[in-house]
Amino acid sequence: GMPALRPGPTDAAPPAPPARAARLNPLAVLALLLGILLSPLAALFGHLAAGQITRSHGAERGAVLAWVAIGLGWLWLLLLVIIAAAVWVALAS
Repeated sequence: GMPALRPGPTDAAPPAPPARAARLNPLAVLALLLGILLSPLAALFGHLAAGQITRSHGAERGAVLAWVAIGLGWLWLLLLVIIAAAVWVALAS
């Protein structure tokens, strides 16, 4: 029969990286907390977190949290602007 091929040092497959769970991005968590606390800063931290998660190439998770925080942050910012405008109109009249 054919001789069995034994893998030598050159054609051995490189060891697979250890399977580590992706860590939750702390900025994404902070951004979501700010969003829950009605802070427009949630949008800023959410954007920063989303960028970090993207650049981590799978080492970090939490993109959904980051984008929810971004949405909440912009919502609170919009509401603040509306409230400020309403107060300004009320005081000016």
